[in-house]
Amino acid sequence: MKNKINISLLLLSFALFVYQVCLLRIFSIADYYHFAFMIVSVSLLGFGISGSFLYFFINRLKNPNLILIIFAFGFSVSILISFFVTNLIPFDSFKIAWELRQLWFLTVYYIFLVLPFFFGGSFIGYAFYLQEKPGKTYFYNNIGSAAGAIAALFIIQYIGKDGALYIATVIGLVTTGILIIRKYLKATVILVSIFLVTVILSAVFFPGIMDVKISPYKSLPTILRYPRSRIIYSSENSYAKLDIIDSPSIKSAPGLSLKYQKVPPPQKGITIDGDNLSAITEVGGSIVDLNFLDFMPASALYALKPGPEKVLVVEPKGGMDIISALYFKSGEVWVLENDRLVIDAMSGDFSGYSGNIYNHLGVTVSEASSRNYTKITGEKFDLIILSLSDSFHPISAGAYSLNENYLYTVESFADLTRILKENGVLAVTRWVQFPPSENLKILSTLHVGLSGEKIDNIPEKIFAFRSWSTLTTMFKSDGFSATEIEDLMEKLTGLNYDIVYYKGMEADEANKYSILEEPYFYNYFRHIIESDRDSREGFYNDYYFNIDPITDDKPYFFNFFRLGQVPDIIKYFGKSTQPFGGGGYMILVAALLVSLVLSVLFILLPLRVKRIRLNLKRDFKYVIYFFCLGFGFFFIEIPFIQKFILILGKPAFALAIVLFSIMIAAGIGSYMTSRFRVDIRWVVGIIVAYIIIFIFGFSHIGDFIISKVLWQRFLYSTALILPLGFAMGMPFPLAIAKAKRSRKEIIPWLWAINGCTSVVGSIAAVMISIHFGFFVVIGIAAVIYLAAMITYRYF
Repeated sequence: MKNKINISLLLLSFALFVYQVCLLRIFSIADYYHFAFMIVSVSLLGFGISGSFLYFFINRLKNPNLILIIFAFGFSVSILISFFVTNLIPFDSFKIAWELRQLWFLTVYYIFLVLPFFFGGSFIGYAFYLQEKPGKTYFYNNIGSAAGAIAALFIIQYIGKDGALYIATVIGLVTTGILIIRKYLKATVILVSIFLVTVILSAVFFPGIMDVKISPYKSLPTILRYPRSRIIYSSENSYAKLDIIDSPSIKSAPGLSLKYQKVPPPQKGITIDGDNLSAITEVGGSIVDLNFLDFMPASALYALKPGPEKVLVVEPKGGMDIISALYFKSGEVWVLENDRLVIDAMSGDFSGYSGNIYNHLGVTVSEASSRNYTKITGEKFDLIILSLSDSFHPISAGAYSLNENYLYTVESFADLTRILKENGVLAVTRWVQFPPSENLKILSTLHVGLSGEKIDNIPEKIFAFRSWSTLTTMFKSDGFSATEIEDLMEKLTGLNYDIVYYKGMEADEANKYSILEEPYFYNYFRHIIESDRDSREGFYNDYYFNIDPITDDKPYFFNFFRLGQVPDIIKYFGKSTQPFGGGGYMILVAALLVSLVLSVLFILLPLRVKRIRLNLKRDFKYVIYFFCLGFGFFFIEIPFIQKFILILGKPAFALAIVLFSIMIAAGIGSYMTSRFRVDIRWVVGIIVAYIIIFIFGFSHIGDFIISKVLWQRFLYSTALILPLGFAMGMPFPLAIAKAKRSRKEIIPWLWAINGCTSVVGSIAAVMISIHFGFFVVIGIAAVIYLAAMITYRYF
């Protein structure tokens, strides 16, 4: 029986973490990947509620075999029920700012997402209760959890997120089968058979039942609402889902001059996780026939740098900037595309349609992020283009405000300038938003990046222009000469493009074609580039939107929210879209509120109802300690997940590796406390010392790891996290052991307090990182662990 329980525990723990990583893919498709914090919050809430449930009913659970079977079977059933129900709930993160009922939908969303974690947590907790050697049981639990986090990547890679859901479900059923004894065989077989038949019939008669309901505001559903639109190609791997759409509505040429009077070539659309439409342009007989490119913003770049020897195009997706580079007779074109699905589609099934640009003799395609590539390349480029490969997103929606973007950071721009030739040009094109936002943040970030590289005379090296819909900012490493400025002005005037900035420009030269009330862009660009530091920072602080420079520590490029906008939030809440671009931030606030209410109702309140005595005067030290542990642990885990997106390149990889490393290391650390005498001072000392080294040394450590190939980055990342995870696994069991000796009766309260603070801490960590950065959150964790250590001395 003991061996059966241990094997079952390993399998169910494995399935739980496969499901947890799979949820990231589901959230990425339905909404956005930055909802990873919600996955952690939901799982912790489920585990916390299961702990309260077991405490109340543990003495009434008289038949261990039956109870474990119920929990395992309940886990399997609840996975699919949770998916189906949440897929039907009309929760929409876009509407959270003006539809109060979205809070109710979010609450129901949380409750159903919690179910698999409740049953899984109940199984794990009850297994611990039954076993005489908790250290061995903990080993099986953590090995299964860690293996599941990694295996999820391979499962999703080969059979998709649907397959991962089914695998987790089947493993739960296998666990149920392992635990069956003769007495319950017939009843269990009947229930499992009914469940399987229901699932099979549902899949047969409702073939789209596993399709994730995508937010109607994403690009894919928006296009599909247009008549005669259809998906003609789909592909999926462990970190993305690609769809290619045939639709009469797809006519994408961002910034195309209004002087172009013809119809551009036919196009197909390409989306990743249902969003950020990029166009695949049909190339007929020859690229030289695509004369509409002479009327695109890129034509100004090649007027400045005719026939460049080497061009680097970053994230071109459908390939418009690759076509431009070939059309304007570039020598060698290097392409960085961080999504394997795009490369496979463009070099495979759609190579003929797109003019074979991804297989062109003059084009070299690398599957890499710019952050990885700039560390390892020995090439220098005449022209570097950061493609405009995402859709226009109104700042009022704020849907991307939680989205980490490591391409548009100070460190990224610094890296890119290092691989420019002496007369090389870096060009960044973004959508025109009004009031100005995206482009001002690009400029402020670029300015700091250049200053950090000790580049002088920055105003002389910046030139910017705008079309009716886009704005391009250029940096030229040796500065723009008077002749180059004159040539650019002639080219831009011929396209009816507005000049935004160059050194010595007068206000009356701006705002001639796409006319605004005032030359806002010129005024703001000049202020940022030519003012002294104090004046510039004062401008940032006074501006309505957050246009502060973006760093790797706060890589939220699309976050324009400021705390000073709270009065406007209150004024407009429930009436319209928020004007501050903080819709994503509203999700954090709502999730914090919902998780706090559910935690109190289902974790803390039951203990109060049962009248378990907690004397705050006497037990204050215990309350503080476990309060600290709940926050401290997740003030490390959550920023680590976000931080390792930079190193590993994909959110799914970061989630899997961080969960794997911390789970397995914390499990071993916890086990060691039961075998050896451990001093809490040494444990916290290790945690604090590690955090200090991590904060001050990450730039060097990160540069080292990011320069490696992917499997090596996995290995080094794991090795980097393991020591910290090992130490983090010790404080909790050490305190529980001490509390058992002096205040055994309040242990349920200690578990509950830790559970509640963990749920809240996982969300609070994201909120603090948005305002102050990842390192501040991790630094707070060090202070919290020190506070816990001081409190521990009074146990």
